[in-house]
Amino acid sequence: MMIRIKNMTKFTEISFDVLCVIVVVFFLTSCTQDISFEKTKWAEKADPIYPSAYRSQMLKDLTTNHKLIGLSYSQLIGYLGYPDSKEANTVVYRIAIDYGSDIDPVYSKNLEFSYSKDSIITSFKILEWKK
Repeated sequence: MMIRIKNMTKFTEISFDVLCVIVVVFFLTSCTQDISFEKTKWAEKADPIYPSAYRSQMLKDLTTNHKLIGLSYSQLIGYLGYPDSKEANTVVYRIAIDYGSDIDPVYSKNLEFSYSKDSIITSFKILEWKK
């Protein structure tokens, strides 16, 4: 009977170690998991200041698997919704923003589109800023 308890304890230790490894791997992979672009999730806003929490996860799929260059400005709006900011020949969609513990941002990530005089998207770039 004593041998059985030792084996059971050893098995429990191994199971606990395996469980810890699985939990760590899950947390490491779930934070950076990319998902496919979905218009409704892209547009979600729980707070007007913050972009949809899904945008960071959709960014890779959006920029690699969807034809964005060559769209007209109105097609882009139909696809992604209204931009967070607009200047002369660029529009910006906020991907992520972090205020830390202050009122000023400490990190931001944006997707910026440039368009021609004919309102055709000519390029895009991802801009990251960190304080």
